[in-house]
Amino acid sequence: MEIEWTRSGFERLGFVGWKRFGLIERSDLPDKHGVYVVISEALGRPEFLTKSVGGPHKRKPLTVGVDVLSKAWRDGAEIVYIGKAGGRRGLQDRLWAYARQGRGHSAGHAGGRFLWQLPASEKLVVGWREVDGVSDVEEALLALHVAAFQSRPFANLKDGKRMTLPRACECLAAALGVLPRDVG
Repeated sequence: MEIEWTRSGFERLGFVGWKRFGLIERSDLPDKHGVYVVISEALGRPEFLTKSVGGPHKRKPLTVGVDVLSKAWRDGAEIVYIGKAGGRRGLQDRLWAYARQGRGHSAGHAGGRFLWQLPASEKLVVGWREVDGVSDVEEALLALHVAAFQSRPFANLKDGKRMTLPRACECLAAALGVLPRDVG
């Protein structure tokens, strides 16, 4: 099975939830480890906000220059962030903190901060899949994304370089029950 880098593609991989960040409540989220993807339904180049709506990280604002955001953006991309959630309550803690950060509250994480300079970031949609080995699965997805597009997803600051493509395929086959064929 080839990875289709869209919501429907990730639904076929077993991702569920698909909640808008502005509507997520803690009770919507499972307390298990997992990986998640954030999608944007607006595929054209956005007019980036000059100031982040996201709450600070370690008392520092999350705002970056519009030039940095423009460089990271890939027109036509539906998947704009790939993340992982380990910890005690997994997806519940991570995605709830992330959603609250998008509402202006402080969060203990700076990854994915570019999302909060997208217009209408509260309408971004997140889907998740419960898995073990979240770090490896996230790393595998990032490595395969970079192989497919020669760039990481818009809001990811790392790109899966720690994992070879054969290892990424093995990892996803074990974790998700599929063997990606879209890498050369």
